[in-house]
Amino acid sequence: MGKAVILPAPGSPFTVAFRDLAEAVGLAPVWLHAGWIDVVWRFRRTRLGPFWHTLNLAAFVVVIGVVWSAMLHQDPLSYFRYVTVSLVVWGLIASFITDGTGILIAGQSTALSMRFPYVAFALAHVWRALLLFAHHFAFYVVVMVGTQTSPGWQVLLAIPGLALIVANGVWMSLLSGIVCLRWRDMAQAISSAMQIAMFITPVFWPKTLLGPELAFAADLNPLYHLVQIMRDPLLGNVPPLESWLWASITFAVGAAVTMWVYGRNRDRLPYWY
Repeated sequence: MGKAVILPAPGSPFTVAFRDLAEAVGLAPVWLHAGWIDVVWRFRRTRLGPFWHTLNLAAFVVVIGVVWSAMLHQDPLSYFRYVTVSLVVWGLIASFITDGTGILIAGQSTALSMRFPYVAFALAHVWRALLLFAHHFAFYVVVMVGTQTSPGWQVLLAIPGLALIVANGVWMSLLSGIVCLRWRDMAQAISSAMQIAMFITPVFWPKTLLGPELAFAADLNPLYHLVQIMRDPLLGNVPPLESWLWASITFAVGAAVTMWVYGRNRDRLPYWY
């Protein structure tokens, strides 16, 4: 019997990338189940399960809300709601990038045993992040009810905001995974960079504190706009059109770059393990 030969994927980088994307979408039952099982196994034999993450978030919000509201001279209840929503949304976005650094490394056995669309690893990771986000969102509901605040009809705008964040999350996860598969030290560098980004992005503090002369610094931060398109609706505000445009452009540019990088290196990825 002759040995099976796997030839390089034909076509341009974008052709290769979109072919794998279509194949990964077709494998939705596989990565949806894998993502669900991963969350279940991660918290197996615990009584609270993923709600441990929610309790950690709640404790962090309480401490930050008490201390920073006094430091920044903000209304405690208003600031408490602001920080809660900010951290819930930021946690979702940050998980795409920081946790995405290990998705291809963790999938080594699958990737080396068959020709598998690596995009499916990113889709599974985004699904896992959404499952944990759903548990964090329960804390947001508790806070809004506890402070007797209703976001109004504007909360419906959080749905397209979440969809756009998730779309960005796919390319963020995949690109982080590719970079860290090639250069393993980048995982620590990305983690450190995201910790710094959390403090220079208006997450704990409103953009107005920068004043009119420095507000442009926040406006040039794509992560700020990704947070904004979902944070504003959850707080009962309408996100500015500028944030929608920034988030859309971030997706278009980021997805294009990621697809090109992925398609160009698709056949090299197994050799990076």
